[in-house]
Amino acid sequence: MDHPTPTPRRRLRALTRLDVSAVSIARREVVWLWSVVSFIAVTLVAVGWPVTASGYGTHPAAAMAFTLVNCAAAILAVRWPWAGLGASVAGSLALMVVTAGAAPEWPWPWPVTVLLAHCLTVFVLALRHSWYWAASLWSVGAMLTVWAPAILSDGGHPSAFANGVVLVSLSGGFALVGVIMRLWSLSVLRMEQAERLSAAETSRRRELEERNRIARELHDVVAHSMSVITVQASTARYRQPGLDEAVQSEFEEIAASSRRALSEMRGLLGILRGHDTAPTAPLPGLADVTGLIESTRASGAEITYDGAETGSGTEDGTGEGTEVSEVVGLTAFRVVQEALSNALRHAPGSAVTVRISGDGHELRVVVTNTPPGRDDEPTPGARLGLAGIRERVAAIGGTVTAGPTLDGGFEVAATLPVEDADPLPA
Repeated sequence: MDHPTPTPRRRLRALTRLDVSAVSIARREVVWLWSVVSFIAVTLVAVGWPVTASGYGTHPAAAMAFTLVNCAAAILAVRWPWAGLGASVAGSLALMVVTAGAAPEWPWPWPVTVLLAHCLTVFVLALRHSWYWAASLWSVGAMLTVWAPAILSDGGHPSAFANGVVLVSLSGGFALVGVIMRLWSLSVLRMEQAERLSAAETSRRRELEERNRIARELHDVVAHSMSVITVQASTARYRQPGLDEAVQSEFEEIAASSRRALSEMRGLLGILRGHDTAPTAPLPGLADVTGLIESTRASGAEITYDGAETGSGTEDGTGEGTEVSEVVGLTAFRVVQEALSNALRHAPGSAVTVRISGDGHELRVVVTNTPPGRDDEPTPGARLGLAGIRERVAAIGGTVTAGPTLDGGFEVAATLPVEDADPLPA
């Protein structure tokens, strides 16, 4: 089912809702801070502009421009501390200059709206960034409190000292609260990360438990039956005397195939159980394709093999050709194994041709079977073999094609890169 494309409204709703599992606490904190700071800044502009223009006798355009800069500092400080600090200092200093001739009853050098905007910026810097940004702005505010009356007011302003004390103490309190809230937010964020890590570990543990359960069931269901087949096939000549050589050879091939299947199943069980130890048995490669084909021929299948140009040599084990890594050799072996299994199951009585060739850069494996030669009912499969082969080949950068041929048969063709193949777990 396709999910609808998230709109900006939906994204904002997802960020602002109180659902810890949906969005990170840090992201929600930023969105809420942007919203609250923007609302307060707009309110301060709406109040500070007319107050500065009428109460302090400042030109409306200058009052508006400087108030916007001073109040925008808090919004900038959410993301860029240096921009917020610079805008706050520039806006405050400009407003001190234009309001220097204020009447004695009006607070100066820090008008109320300027003082509140300054404290808001200090709080945002302390909440969102390292403590020294808030400390720097607080220190600059304290210095402006001392320098502004001495430079801009000849006779001194009657409320300058009290106004400065209020600014220093109030902004210091905002900085302290911001630092405490920042530490609390970081602790909550670490707690959230710890919870997510714990949930991931729990999921991993449950996955391992499920894999162990599957491994146990696979062992109980398959291993016993395969062991019985092996024992029966190995002891047939002793339990049934008088068997001719052809029948005895057939039983030996069955025993060898079942032992090989048991060995591969043990490796699969080790993977399912998550064992860290490396398998002690060697993995099959190109050199083992000949043995695979010989064991498959024992079932009565007609198989033609052409692999003289590869590192596996010819059917008699001679010849030199393209050298491949263990990963490529294992992948080629699995491709041939799965293709032969499919041909035996779905096209009984067909003639199979296996061709393996290489040019030093690529290894090409082609398995083709003719239409079924008998009317036997095809053996059903799990329909996962070709999908697994595609995944295995794609993992080393190769390609696979599989489909019917013009004469009604079926062909599986895989192209494997010989050079710079990525490692692939067995």
